[in-house]
Amino acid sequence: MLNNQLFEGTSVISSNRALQLHEVLGGCETISRPLHIEGTHWNEWLASAVDPGIIALNVVSVSGRTAYDYLFYSQNVPRRNDGRLRDGVLKKYHHIEGRSWWCNGVDPLNDYSPMDWGCMKPDRPRRDPNKVSKFIKYEHPLRVPTRAFFLAVTDEIWSSIAARYDKPISDCDRALGFWHWVWKYNIPVVICEGAKKAGALLTLGYAAIALPGVNSGYRNLKDEFGIPTGERHLIPELQHFATLGRKFTVCFDHDTKPETIQRVNIAIAQTTKLLTASHCQVLITEWNYPEKGIDDLIIARGSDVAHEVISLALTYEQWQVKSYNRLSYEPALTLNQRYLGELAIPDDAKLILLKSPKGTGKTESLIAIVAEAIANGQP
Repeated sequence: MLNNQLFEGTSVISSNRALQLHEVLGGCETISRPLHIEGTHWNEWLASAVDPGIIALNVVSVSGRTAYDYLFYSQNVPRRNDGRLRDGVLKKYHHIEGRSWWCNGVDPLNDYSPMDWGCMKPDRPRRDPNKVSKFIKYEHPLRVPTRAFFLAVTDEIWSSIAARYDKPISDCDRALGFWHWVWKYNIPVVICEGAKKAGALLTLGYAAIALPGVNSGYRNLKDEFGIPTGERHLIPELQHFATLGRKFTVCFDHDTKPETIQRVNIAIAQTTKLLTASHCQVLITEWNYPEKGIDDLIIARGSDVAHEVISLALTYEQWQVKSYNRLSYEPALTLNQRYLGELAIPDDAKLILLKSPKGTGKTESLIAIVAEAIANGQP
């Protein structure tokens, strides 16, 4: 059984789920929850297959007025003459006074010290003003450009990544830190979406950089009217790691909605183009399992499947070919038989797409439909 302290403060994780986590995390149950993390927040990160040591180093639970210090440090935040936040800001963000977790990581552009920027996930999120039925799950510092997550790691995780790529860790490396070591030795990097997914990939032994969104790896300068004024470019910290010959593996979520797929594909194409321009190698993951995120995949299918997904990542050219050959919509009917046979087409259908191999009787299936149309005088 898992140490009770590991799941202290909640009863939402079943015994089967606990055993899954125990297997995925390699039996790390001896690390109990630290006092600076609430039980529900601790369990949420554990449920994404993140090593407890990584959670302890990167996550803190916040509440009350202290939460404002994390989101409103920018000089551009609206304030009154006495320095207090404007009433509109206080009203909009009142919900963060409840419990939230905060994660930031280290800053590779500031001697790898703790990064000011990060993300906050309130237990009770606010509604999206543009989509009333949806909630804004994550909050980021107001009026501060988004950045990337470089999570701090334990010595054990660092050693596992060093063993994967057969690279040494000197005393000097340890003094400068994990991410400087990744930069120095051109260690391959996995780019994912969301800090928890980066934690799950680091736990598996990959140097993972997390973006807050699929489009957050690059920027396009705009004027005061929102009109683009220049070429797209990588965010500075990603450009810092875009060294000659480094291998990047893009591991974004597996979505099924056509509009989301299109948005993610555009982001992948833009990020790949910019990394390639810096003479980096870029690979792209994909999987046919129903799980959306790589952390979900690890929990549901095991670490071996996740390793396989990363090892079978496609080149950009291979990924393009497969995306051109992929249906944009989920099929309404899937058959598992030698011939198509009679097609049951709804009367209100305006456009039908058949995807079927050669020799499965497509022409035969259409003969009756065409004959009926001819008989009715339809073109």
